[in-house]
Amino acid sequence: MKKQKTIIEIYRRNSWIYLVILAMVIGLIFLGEPDYGFVALGIFVIVLVYTIYFVMHSHNQWERMVEDMRSQVEEGKVSSYLDMPLPILLVDHEGSILWHNSKFDAVYNRAGGIIGQSLDGLFPGRNWRTALSETNFYDQRLGDKNYRIFRSKAEGKTGDVYSLYWYDQSDYSDLKQQYMDEKPLVAYIQVDNYDEVMSNTPEDSIPFLISEMNSVIKQWASRHNGVLYWVDDEEYVMLMENHYLESMELKKFTVLDDIRKIDEGNRFPMTLSIGISVDGEDINERDTGSQKALELALGRGGDQAVIRKGGSYEFFGGRSKNVERKSRVKSRVVAQSLASLIKESDHVYIMGHHYPDMDSLASAIGVYRCCLNLEVPASIILDEPTEAITSLYDLFKDNKLYQFVAGKEVMGVRNHDKNLLIVVDTHRPNFTEAPEVIPLFTRRVVIDHHRRGTEMIENTSLLYQEPYASSVSEMISEILQYITSDVHLEPLEASALLSGIILDTKNFVFNTGVRTFDAASFLRRYGADTRLVRELFKEDLVGSVIKSNIITSVTMVTEGIAMAYSGEPSNNIKTIISQGADELIDIKGIHTSFVLGEDEEGTVFISARSTGKTNVQVILEKLGGGGHLETAGAQLENTNLEDAKTLLLNTIEESLEE
Repeated sequence: MKKQKTIIEIYRRNSWIYLVILAMVIGLIFLGEPDYGFVALGIFVIVLVYTIYFVMHSHNQWERMVEDMRSQVEEGKVSSYLDMPLPILLVDHEGSILWHNSKFDAVYNRAGGIIGQSLDGLFPGRNWRTALSETNFYDQRLGDKNYRIFRSKAEGKTGDVYSLYWYDQSDYSDLKQQYMDEKPLVAYIQVDNYDEVMSNTPEDSIPFLISEMNSVIKQWASRHNGVLYWVDDEEYVMLMENHYLESMELKKFTVLDDIRKIDEGNRFPMTLSIGISVDGEDINERDTGSQKALELALGRGGDQAVIRKGGSYEFFGGRSKNVERKSRVKSRVVAQSLASLIKESDHVYIMGHHYPDMDSLASAIGVYRCCLNLEVPASIILDEPTEAITSLYDLFKDNKLYQFVAGKEVMGVRNHDKNLLIVVDTHRPNFTEAPEVIPLFTRRVVIDHHRRGTEMIENTSLLYQEPYASSVSEMISEILQYITSDVHLEPLEASALLSGIILDTKNFVFNTGVRTFDAASFLRRYGADTRLVRELFKEDLVGSVIKSNIITSVTMVTEGIAMAYSGEPSNNIKTIISQGADELIDIKGIHTSFVLGEDEEGTVFISARSTGKTNVQVILEKLGGGGHLETAGAQLENTNLEDAKTLLLNTIEESLEE
């Protein structure tokens, strides 16, 4: 920055120029007329002496005037500090208090004074040294007051000095808090299994059951000053104020437990799903958000409350096992809708999840058969078969009837407007075999049996998500029975679908219902070969050794919960740790098992099993995974096995505390 010249400096500079010019003129006079030159020289000396005197005298006067002005400004500044109606703190660049005015004593009166104290010690929760150099405004809570702090900076001899002006904005903060507390919210409440419970309750007990159900929900709404509206036999809408939501969260939505305890002769416990949204500028946006939260709760299997807050979701409940729906009406409706979408398409692309397993590939083959029966060309997107599906893939890869394509080949197709994408065994875009192809399609179908997570493939033409189902292979087996009037299924395809069911049910042990056996019976009638299925699940010697090492690495996290790991990387690690978790759960005294393993690319996988005492889906969901109450999995990128073990252990302990 260019330094400004004072008036005296400018005058002095110009005076010397004039004197130099005058000396040069006198020199010329000496050359022509020496006598006149001496006279001129005498005059020059007089002018020179006067000029020097004037400059020095004026400089002294100017400095005195500036000093007087500086003193007056400093006195005014000090006076403004002392008389300022706002509390003021003066701090150095380290955050130490140098001075404060008397008004600050009313804000923070501390015995012994605060001069020399650190802001970090007096007002914790903020790195004041960093904040002072970066921010001009701060909000600070002090006692029952809310202050808005404004910062100004001045240069001191030893560093920057900051003035902090404290403005009491408690009235505004209280008004804002009151507005937030009284903000109206809409809660959507739905009985998950109303039809199933009523159909399995003695007729003379149904009125008492309905009365008790309504009474429990009304009492819960009344305790939170909510206005409850009965929409349908199984649906309610409640209007409430925002500040009651905190009480519901602290009590973990006790209505979920209360409704489950109702016993009026019903064979199955009744469960609720609740959706509430705090986000939204107005009641309409919050209403829409609450409906989406309810859809998410239902997609996760019900018996839980889902709260949308701050752009993310919070989950409460979800501890009970999904109740199987015995009616196949929905399967028939989905089959008809899927048939219409396939018929309207020029080509159908079918895609499972990354690191596919038997259920993923088998269900893709089942959908492929649906397309063949409807005479619409199709392709299965599979970049590279993993070791877990090699035995099944080898049965189909050389058959000209089946077409497998890589994701990059799909990307090379220019126009997909008339094509259809069907995603099976996952609903999360980042978990699919080729996430990059999803945006290419405007028409998308998702068929999945996992509990719904917060990440979802958007804008689907058809979403068929049933967490009660044992596997997607079971769901596809039902669809095959209704998608065409004349069912056609090859024995090899039936065997593949049966292998998918056996994998996810662990030989009909987990997540197995009446419809699971119906689907298996249907596949057996169409030629499913149980011996071939058994061959598909045979493992090699290396896998057997790794699995035995997993058993020997077991440690007990707490009573009944075991954690084990495989220290040997393998491309088939996902299948190995899954089988290891199955074996651990069969050991007496273990009701929940977690097994970790790493593939050759460094990705860590986690497989979890439970007898129902622990909700492993909720635990692994915190690590980005998902699944079901009794069966769940997760995969961790950019970490090693030891860090993953520590992270999993902390997550288990945190969930147990909750």
